[in-house]
Amino acid sequence: MSHEIAKLLLEHAETFLERTEAVKSALSLGMPLNEIQDYLDWLDSVRAKKPPATPRAPGKPPARPANSGGADGGEK
Repeated sequence: MSHEIAKLLLEHAETFLERTEAVKSALSLGMPLNEIQDYLDWLDSVRAKKPPATPRAPGKPPARPANSGGADGGEK
C-alpha cells in the first residue's frame, strides 16, 4: 500500500522541487531507490508520448497570430 502512495506522490510532482520532495517521501515510505528511478523513467516516457493538450473546438483550425501579415501588418 505504501508503494502505491509513493507512486501517486511521484506522479503528481511536476516541478523539480516537487519531484525531489516526492522522492524523499517515497524513500521514507520504504520504496527502494531503483524502483523510484524505474517508475520516474516510465512516467517520463509515458508523458513524452502524450500530445500537448490544446483545447479547441473540433474541426476548428488553430488561431492565426495577430500580426501574421507582411512588414506593413496587412495580409498578402
